[in-house]
Amino acid sequence: MAHSSPYEDMSGAFGNLAIRDSYSEDPNGSGLKNDTLDLRTRHLSDMQAPPKVTRGDMWSDKAFPPSTAVTDCVAETLMWYRPHEFRQNPQLFVRGTERYDVKQNRFGTCWFLSVLSNLADKPRLLKKVINKGSYAPLANGICHCKLWKFGEWVDIYIDDRLPLYEGRRGLQLYGAASWTNSNELWVSLLEKALAKMYGSYCVVDGGGLPSEAYLALTGGVAETVLLTSYKSRPHHLFQRLDKALKTGAMVTCGILKDYVGDRGLLGPHAYALNKTAQVRKRDGEDVCLIRIRNPHGTNEWKGDWSDKSPEWDTLVRGRDLRRIRDEGEFWMSLSDFMDKFTQTTICSLTPDFDKDGQSDPLNYVLRIFGEWGKTVKITIQGICKKPFYSDKYKDLAPGGTIPVVLQIIQDELRRGNYSNIGCDVFTEDGRTVQYTERKPPLSDELERVFRYNLSPGTYILHPSRDKSGTSKEFLVRLFSPCRIYPKQ
Repeated sequence: MAHSSPYEDMSGAFGNLAIRDSYSEDPNGSGLKNDTLDLRTRHLSDMQAPPKVTRGDMWSDKAFPPSTAVTDCVAETLMWYRPHEFRQNPQLFVRGTERYDVKQNRFGTCWFLSVLSNLADKPRLLKKVINKGSYAPLANGICHCKLWKFGEWVDIYIDDRLPLYEGRRGLQLYGAASWTNSNELWVSLLEKALAKMYGSYCVVDGGGLPSEAYLALTGGVAETVLLTSYKSRPHHLFQRLDKALKTGAMVTCGILKDYVGDRGLLGPHAYALNKTAQVRKRDGEDVCLIRIRNPHGTNEWKGDWSDKSPEWDTLVRGRDLRRIRDEGEFWMSLSDFMDKFTQTTICSLTPDFDKDGQSDPLNYVLRIFGEWGKTVKITIQGICKKPFYSDKYKDLAPGGTIPVVLQIIQDELRRGNYSNIGCDVFTEDGRTVQYTERKPPLSDELERVFRYNLSPGTYILHPSRDKSGTSKEFLVRLFSPCRIYPKQ
């Protein structure tokens, strides 16, 4: 059933658009080919100009002072210092980056740091967010990061003052830090850049999901999977996770319930999931293992296959995977993982259409910016023929149809202000096109993903929302292996 919008349809009928090849390569090097249609009445850019500071001075960000950065979510008295005031040799990076750098402290940003832990092992992707040119200690106090927000990479400039408190061992960082080297700053500064984009540290303190962090750090597409959906076929889940990791996807997992397990696990909490393996016991039994890291850098699983578990001594293959070190990283069996954890989130730059764990070649991306109540027509060209559609992609959808992933994103970052959003697709004569999986038509999420098998033709997109929340605009991204053209 179509969802009527409570907002006046401001679009009217769109005229025909002559077919043209308007797709261009993503300048950020993602390998995607983008085309854009902007239907907004006006567009207020989030782009910021670099701060100006007199030579020899240290910049202070008047748009994000301590009183704005932290409001009512901290009980301790915070003191704000620049790195050279509490570290002997502050550096942005120390010997590059790795997942062990990431350590969560007092702010509840595990949803962000679990993703950042994965990104730390992918320097090419991390370099888009923060790099050697982003910050120099004692230079001018400016740190420049880039985060993905509502369809574009935006510049985030922060000053380098960080929140500290008086702990048992003296002054300690209240926010995230480097686990591997106390002089390393990139984790702390990037958490502050996220806080500025969201409005404050208190907004990001427990206020997000890993799928939202994936968007901010990569602009990619996240798929959240409830582990109960694989209860009868656990090996399918293992194969999906294994293939996802081997093809470059980033994966997190989480415990949603209130949980302080007697074997080291915490909840609600987000963890990084970074490796799978199959090991073999002396009796010939093969065991599927999953490696997980707690962004706290501590509090590891203490059950079977943990660092000191006797299970490792029963192996004839895989004993070299064991690492006895308290860094927050541990192995679990697939069965224990499915029993203790609630969900996993898989993210790649292009969607996994057939849900096999592998990012599929849906490299053409039509981006449509609009205001709620506007509709848009799109045209899918070609009947699975070159150059629009390569034969090697034909197995993704039934013959004569084209796989399309529709992602709709709302322009609101504060979880409490989300609207319930959705997007319907209709044929030109008004028939509803069903997506390939069952989902509620509206849901209060930052972004939602729908899959379709579409025959070449003309379709009408109808983004919809209810009156809750504060979202004013939408972004629809259509991922496909061929060009999709709008009629405007």
